[in-house]
Amino acid sequence: MDQAVLIRSIRPGVAVILILGGFFISGCTYSSYDKSIQEYVAPSSASPWKPTEETTTETTPASAPVDIPEKLLKQGSKWKLADIIEVALRNSPDTRQTWYAARSAAADWLSTKGNKYPGIDATAGMSRMDVLTSTAPSASRTIPSATSFTSSVGLTWLLFDFGGRSASIEEKRRTLLAADFSHNAAIQDQVFTVIQAYFQYANAKALEKALETSVNEASTNLGAAEDRHRNGLATIADVLQAKTSLSQARLNLESTKGQVKTIRGALATAMGIPANTPYDIEDLPMAPPVDHASEAVEEYIKQAEKNSPDLAAQKNRVEASIAQTKVSRSDIYPSISVGDTLASEYSKLNSQFDADNIASIQIKIPLWKGRSMRYNLLKSEQDAENQKAKLQSLRQNIILQVWSSYYTLQTSVHRVKAAGDLMASAEQSYEVALGRYKEGVGALLDLLSAQSALMNARAQQISAQSDWYTSFSQLARDTGMLWSDNEKDNKKLLDTFPTAIIKEQH
Repeated sequence: MDQAVLIRSIRPGVAVILILGGFFISGCTYSSYDKSIQEYVAPSSASPWKPTEETTTETTPASAPVDIPEKLLKQGSKWKLADIIEVALRNSPDTRQTWYAARSAAADWLSTKGNKYPGIDATAGMSRMDVLTSTAPSASRTIPSATSFTSSVGLTWLLFDFGGRSASIEEKRRTLLAADFSHNAAIQDQVFTVIQAYFQYANAKALEKALETSVNEASTNLGAAEDRHRNGLATIADVLQAKTSLSQARLNLESTKGQVKTIRGALATAMGIPANTPYDIEDLPMAPPVDHASEAVEEYIKQAEKNSPDLAAQKNRVEASIAQTKVSRSDIYPSISVGDTLASEYSKLNSQFDADNIASIQIKIPLWKGRSMRYNLLKSEQDAENQKAKLQSLRQNIILQVWSSYYTLQTSVHRVKAAGDLMASAEQSYEVALGRYKEGVGALLDLLSAQSALMNARAQQISAQSDWYTSFSQLARDTGMLWSDNEKDNKKLLDTFPTAIIKEQH
């Protein structure tokens, strides 16, 4: 009995049973699916999901090891500020991220450039035909199966598409340039972060040393008060006031020591090394060259418009969006392609070999896609306008940043000079007050007031000097001149900073 007769012989009742059974089985199967997912999710919307042992023991990708040049790992090596910046750039995840993004954009651009050339594909296959049923006479079924082999090589080449292919390549190129400039911006941000943390740490260390001096001065004041009290020239109130002043100076010193440790960890993190790494920096000669930045603010704004990597990156994003608009517009118009296919087939059925060559030229005319092509063009045009608006906003923000950084630097210059004058007068005032008190002609309150003014003058001088270095670095960052691929320019920048090294480095 052949297959068709067998199917017709099944009774209708049996068919109904099979159909009902199929519904029943499918329902049970759905229920089992619902139960099977319970072990992978929370039991209800009000319950948290409990991680299994398998999920809790999964290891995350290992972090990149700390990359430090071998010359800096030698015993007794001294790290200068340039070395600290190099270590930070080697270990920064931010610069690593932008570098990989630029490499990805480069690969994407080179891949798209391949569309300018013909595409060649080769295929090969084998097929087997088995005769299952036949109504032909038995004489025609002497060969129950047949095997054939096929192979082909095809070439396709886009000749013309109204500039869409070239625009697509240009878009990828502009995207690559934007990624490269973004990488440069990330490097400048990292360098500024290191310099900022470096001088914050130097400032904290200098303040700690200044407060140690203040503690010694407060101790001297207490000794003078005790001497006068023993000689009957002062009351116990003077001694108690001097002790209070000494305790306050010690409290300020201990608070600053804690801040020094915190900022020290921040500098280590900026360098890309663990915060608990034992190291320290030498004391800085806080004498900034305050007359170094003497150009007018308009000149710095011009430098920013010329050298800012952020601005250059956004300009290339604008050009990429304009190129994408050209790609979307070309999709509306026809394209012309040529092709050629060389194919062969060999069949064991009759031991016959056939070979064909098919050359073709194709004109693809897009007629209707639900208006999607028009909306794609509209989207590209709006994206381009969006990028242009971002460019205008960024340019204004950069000008504002340079303007603010310039006058912040100018303010820091005046602060350095004024703090120096304040320090000189405060020292003289304290020496006079201390001498008068020891001679018995001055009051303790005058001495304590002079000593407090001297302590504040020291703090302001230290803050003004370190702020100048930070403000100078900020202006260099905003003008795009903080760090580049030119070693001479980098050395010129670093020469502006005092020579300081890492000590007790491990």
